[in-house]
Amino acid sequence: MSSRTQWVPAVSLALSVAGLAVSAYLTVAHFSAGALLCAEGEVIDCGTVTTSEQSELLGVPVAVLGLAFFAFLTVACLPFAWRSPALHWARLASVGVGVLFVVYLVAAEFLLIGKICLWCTAVHVITLALAAVLVTGALRRSNL
Repeated sequence: MSSRTQWVPAVSLALSVAGLAVSAYLTVAHFSAGALLCAEGEVIDCGTVTTSEQSELLGVPVAVLGLAFFAFLTVACLPFAWRSPALHWARLASVGVGVLFVVYLVAAEFLLIGKICLWCTAVHVITLALAAVLVTGALRRSNL
């Protein structure tokens, strides 16, 4: 790995672990009434967002999907995984799907629910940052 991309594995792992932690919290909160700590107001209301119809996809809580997504990316961003060309493409493909899902979830928050969840926003920002890091790393590797 060149000096132009040495930072990618460490930053991607840190972002994956952060996403895993927030997703784990949201998963616990989904299954435990009263566990979600979030302000409630006109616009910001995590409870409304996390209990909305859009908080599940085909009967699976979105928080659980996020947990699985970040669990995979945490393993795929461990130091040993950077030596596998197959995992390189799996990381990029999964983060691409993650970005598309973030677009859907943000649209659902704004257009369908009319509320914003700060915890969800944290996951969205982490996903977008992780995508930026992985894509930047891939582009820099290919332009060596």
